[in-house]
Amino acid sequence: MAIKCSFYINRNMQSFKEYLTEVKGKKLFIDVWHGTKKPFDLPFKETLQGKKGVGNDEGFAGKGFYFYAQEKYVKYAAPAGGVKRKFKIELKNAYPLDEDDVFSKDTDLPYVKYRDQETLRLLQEGYDGSYRTIGGKIEEVCVFSYKKKGFDGNKKIKLIKGEEWEKI
Repeated sequence: MAIKCSFYINRNMQSFKEYLTEVKGKKLFIDVWHGTKKPFDLPFKETLQGKKGVGNDEGFAGKGFYFYAQEKYVKYAAPAGGVKRKFKIELKNAYPLDEDDVFSKDTDLPYVKYRDQETLRLLQEGYDGSYRTIGGKIEEVCVFSYKKKGFDGNKKIKLIKGEEWEKI
């Protein structure tokens, strides 16, 4: 059974607090990095995930938009010559994949179909994203997005004033 992110953070992962920039009620605003081939304007495009030829994987933390909590890891998300940008994301209840990686289970379904099914189940259970840690610190964060089912992850992504795309 997964534990709600806010409880998990407060009790077992004190280092996560360094990534929180603001707390308003139950909303968590977290500064994160996104890496890609070339700059683009918001909104993020859900259709690119897992699409051949664009350099994205199939989404091993769910269907959605991917970010790194630590700038040093963003280089793994973009090819040589790529760009990075800092964003602020809002998560109310992120699923801790370190406890139960639901996206790495054995299945007879094609992976993308299985990923979509599990993402939808987690969304229906009240989760709005997922995360993984390395050495007790948040590494990767996925903001779930499943527009066909009424969940738009773009609503949880904010630009940070003064931040622009920069070369990696």
